[in-house]
Amino acid sequence: KKKENIRKVGDFREVDPPRWASIAIFAIIVLSYSVAIYVTPVYFTSEVCDNGQGSRNCTGESVSSTHGGLEGAIEVVKVSGSPNYILACIPFFLAMILAEMVISVAAGLECVGGRYDFSDTWSSLTAGITQQMSSALVKAPLKLGLLPYSYIYYRYSVPSGLAQMFPVDQPWVWLFCFVFTDLCYYWFHRLAHQVQILWAGHSVHHSSEYYNLSTALRQSWFATLVGSVFYLPMALFFHPALYSGLDQANVAYQFWVHTCLIRRLGVLEWIFMTPSHHRVHHDRRVHKNFGGFLIIWDRLFGTFLDETEGLRHLDSSPAAKSLPQEEVMLFGTSAKVRSWTDVVLQLQFWQPIFDSLRRFRGLSCLLRSALVGPGYSTVTAHRALLPPSSAAQRIRKHSDLPAPGKAYVLVHFLMAVVAGFVVLLFSSTPYSLRLLLGLCVLFSLYCQGLLLDAEGSKGVRAEAVKCFLLLLFSAAFLYSPEEANPYAELRTPLVVSMLKAGAGAQIGSLVFLVSNYGDLMPVSLR
Repeated sequence: KKKENIRKVGDFREVDPPRWASIAIFAIIVLSYSVAIYVTPVYFTSEVCDNGQGSRNCTGESVSSTHGGLEGAIEVVKVSGSPNYILACIPFFLAMILAEMVISVAAGLECVGGRYDFSDTWSSLTAGITQQMSSALVKAPLKLGLLPYSYIYYRYSVPSGLAQMFPVDQPWVWLFCFVFTDLCYYWFHRLAHQVQILWAGHSVHHSSEYYNLSTALRQSWFATLVGSVFYLPMALFFHPALYSGLDQANVAYQFWVHTCLIRRLGVLEWIFMTPSHHRVHHDRRVHKNFGGFLIIWDRLFGTFLDETEGLRHLDSSPAAKSLPQEEVMLFGTSAKVRSWTDVVLQLQFWQPIFDSLRRFRGLSCLLRSALVGPGYSTVTAHRALLPPSSAAQRIRKHSDLPAPGKAYVLVHFLMAVVAGFVVLLFSSTPYSLRLLLGLCVLFSLYCQGLLLDAEGSKGVRAEAVKCFLLLLFSAAFLYSPEEANPYAELRTPLVVSMLKAGAGAQIGSLVFLVSNYGDLMPVSLR
C-alpha cells in the first residue's frame, strides 16, 4: 500500500514556473496598480450626489483632482466625488492578462490549469462585460447600492454625530474604512458559498476550469445587484463617496491573485490574500479562504486552509516534496458548464432552485434548495487537498469550433468591447440609447457563445440575424429624417463615421458567414 501511494504521488510533474517568470509578472502587476491608483483621481471620478431621501444634490461640477494617488483621492471624496478604481484599472487588467499569456508561453508553463484557452478566456471576459453592463444600466441608474447606504448615513450617522468622528480627509479613516470593507466582503463571500441562492450567482466566477488573470474578470451580474446589502453597516460611520471608492479598490485588488505564475510570498501570506491562498479557494472540492484583501478573517473565523499545509498529509514519500499544487487542485465547479452562452445569461446554477419550484414537494424542500449551498457545512470543517481521482477530468469543457470560426468570434468580441466602453464611459448619453447599445453588446456576446458551442447551424443562424438587425439599426440612425429621430443631434461626424464602419463590418460578416458556412461547422457535422 505504501508503494502504491509513492507511485501515485510520483505521477505528478514539477510545474513550478521559472523564478524569472514570477518576478516578471509580479513587477508588471505592481507597476500597473501603481499607475492606476495614481491616475484614478485625476481622470476617473464620478459625483456621489444622493442624500438618501430620493433627491440629488449634484452640482454638475468636476470632482476630479489635479493630484494623483491618495492625496488626490482624498480631495475627490471631500467634494462628494468617488474614485472609479475599477474603470481606471480595466485597461491595466487587459494589459496584465496579455503579459501573463506571453510570460506563460515563454516560460513553458506546464501547469494545465494555469494556461490560457481561447474559449475559456472569451467566456471570462464576456462575464466581466455582462457584469459591467448590469452595473452601468441597472444598478447605477436605480442606485441599488448607494441609495439605501446614503439613506442610513444621512438619516442616522450624520444626526448622531458618528459621521463627524470619521472625517474623510484623514488617512487613518481611509485605512479603517478599507479594512471594514474587507470584513463585509468576507461575510458576503463566505455566505455566497454557503447559501444556494447566493451561490447561484457567485458560481459564475468559479465556473472556469482554468486559473489565470482572465478568471478574475469572470463576474456575476446577480452578485453585483445584491452584494451591496452586506456593506450597509458601514453607512453608520463612513461617507457614501468613501465607501464607493474603497469598495471598488477592494475588488480591484483581487484581480492579481488569480495567477499560477506566482508561488509563495513569505511573511505576506500571514496577512494578505495572495495567489497561493486564492488557488485553494478555487479548488472545486474546497470552500475555504474567503477574504478579499486580508486573509486574517479566515484565520480568525476558522475558514483558512494553507496551500502547503493542505498537502502535508501527502508527505509520506520524498517525491511529495516537489508535488505541484496546481496539478493536485481541480479548478471550476462540481457541475460542468453546459453552454458557453451561460456567461451571458448566467442562469445555469439557478437550475436546482427552478427545479424545486417546478416539482414542489413542500416548503422545507424548497427552502433547502434555496438556502443550502455547496459550502453550507464545509467552510469550517477540516479539509485537505487531495490528488484528483483517476476518473476526474481537469478540463471538461471544450469548443469544437474550427479556427476560422474562432477568428470570427475574436473580431466580433473586440467590436463588442469597444461598444461596451462607449456604454461605460459616455454616461451623459441618453439612457435609452445606452440601454439599446448595451443590449446589442449582450446579444452579440450571446451569439458568439452559440458559435463556440458548435452545435449544428444554430450559432451561424443567430449570428446572421444579429448582423442583419445591427445593419437595420445603423441605417435607421443614419438616414431617418431628423424629425423622426430623437437622437438626431448625436449624428456628429465621428459617430456617423463609426456607424458606417460598423455597418460595413456587418455586411462583411454576412458575406463571411455565407461563404464560410461549412468551415464554421464542427468536423463531425460536415
